Amino acid sequence: MPRKRPGALRAAPNRTPVWLCEPGRISSLSLATSAAIRRVEYESDLYEVHPGATQVALYRYRRFLARPGRTLYPSLAQCSCRGCALDDVTHVRDVLAEVLVLLPGRPRAELARLVTRLDRRLLRRTLPCPHAAAHPWRSRAWWRMRLYDGEVDPP
Repeated sequence: MPRKRPGALRAAPNRTPVWLCEPGRISSLSLATSAAIRRVEYESDLYEVHPGATQVALYRYRRFLARPGRTLYPSLAQCSCRGCALDDVTHVRDVLAEVLVLLPGRPRAELARLVTRLDRRLLRRTLPCPHAAAHPWRSRAWWRMRLYDGEVDPP
């Protein structure tokens, strides 16, 4: 039976995919779901979905909801780059929505349960904007139809 020559074995090492090499898991998610999210982030061509985006988005979403006070007002990000745009909780929610679309069945369901719990808190602690339905950009998602801080009519 033929076998591979030693040079051929050394030339093609079996490497672990880069998305499996990162240690740890995303807070409140299983290891399998965290690995699936990392795989999707590394394989995605979307600008907002990049390695580590989901973990940062979940952290920023929780941090926004942990603010003191009864009513919360989202604020626009000062910069539109990938990192700074996550200062806006509505952009954070957009990133999570894009990741949810890309995930396969079981990891999508687990992340969706977590995001749904956070969504309920966001809906309860923010106010609806009466002028949001007039803007096509804002009427696409319910989380963009909230009253912003200091903005009469955000884009």
